Amino acid sequence: MARRRYQQGCIFKRGKNWVMRFRKDVVNPDSGTARVLRSVVLGDFRTRRDAQREASRYLQRINSTSYRPKVSITLQEYWERYVEPTILPMHKHSTQHLYRILTTRHLLPTFGNLPINEVSPFQVQQFIQQKHVQGYSHQTLAHLRNLLSKFFRIAIRWGWIDTNPAHGVELPPMERRRKPRVITLDEIQRLRDNLTDPGRTIFLVAALCGLRVCELLALRVEDVDLEAATISVRQSIYNNHISTPKTRGSERQIPISKVFAEAIGGWLRVRPAKSEWLFPSQVGTPLNNRNVLYRHIWPVCDRLGIARFRWHALRHTFSTYQGNEGVPTPVLQSLLGHAHANTTMMYTHPLREAKREAVERLAGVLFPIVPTFGKGNKTGSKLIQ
Repeated sequence: MARRRYQQGCIFKRGKNWVMRFRKDVVNPDSGTARVLRSVVLGDFRTRRDAQREASRYLQRINSTSYRPKVSITLQEYWERYVEPTILPMHKHSTQHLYRILTTRHLLPTFGNLPINEVSPFQVQQFIQQKHVQGYSHQTLAHLRNLLSKFFRIAIRWGWIDTNPAHGVELPPMERRRKPRVITLDEIQRLRDNLTDPGRTIFLVAALCGLRVCELLALRVEDVDLEAATISVRQSIYNNHISTPKTRGSERQIPISKVFAEAIGGWLRVRPAKSEWLFPSQVGTPLNNRNVLYRHIWPVCDRLGIARFRWHALRHTFSTYQGNEGVPTPVLQSLLGHAHANTTMMYTHPLREAKREAVERLAGVLFPIVPTFGKGNKTGSKLIQ
């Protein structure tokens, strides 16, 4: 390898941003070391002097005698040759599916041709801002930043790069665009009376037990114990792939009421007997959650004039009614299978009646005797001195 020389880089302006070109010693995982010409976006600076100052700061580490060349492969190569075959199989199928979508649709079109050791924090921040302007949700932006950060953390652990350019990248303020749907008690009763099985029993299990739909449709007959009146959540299903539940707390046993146990018992007597699944399809496999909505539940909602809802609304509904009835958060967290109590609180929404009852209860404590204001009260009365 040729001896390194001190360099200042060549800076020029491209549009609104200043760009620097410089030479860098790099290592390829499958070959040796080489010196290549690179460029990096420094940012938007008012003067050349400011841009040069930023360039000097950037090159300080490269000009240092302690600098050691790092791996230089593009993010596309890094994903296809190392992350996808090595890291992705370590995750659940649902996580693999999410990572592939985020990477192929968003990360690779922007960063795919860039060497992983030359992506700058400014570029990552600019990428997040562009996605925000395009209208992507706060959750999607967080997924993109966190996944990109995960890629760089792995490369750091392997000794391929020194810093994580996604670390510290800020997200825009979180804005709730859609109010969570909580199904009313009247709607639940009307659906209970008009749905037919298997949609009726599936709807009741989701509404009265708070299961995730991926847990609900992965239930086997042996998971239901009518004598003990419990349902055991042991696994999950996503795109026909069976795996363990989402978190450690998700593997749980949920008590059911005796009345509801009778309803499940009625379904067990009429369900197809050849399948091990509690809710099997005609070919004996677990039902698809979309098919249940599209074929069994939404048509009845349309006929009854009930706004359509998705499966997650039933978990919000379960948590909201339980929380407003005074069920302690740790108990509710256990029933829902959440890893953290703050997640449970996000699923529990105050009902109007509960808020009014709380206000009236406080008024009763502060003013146990309601004052009357008649004509004889000349001096007036102050409730709070």
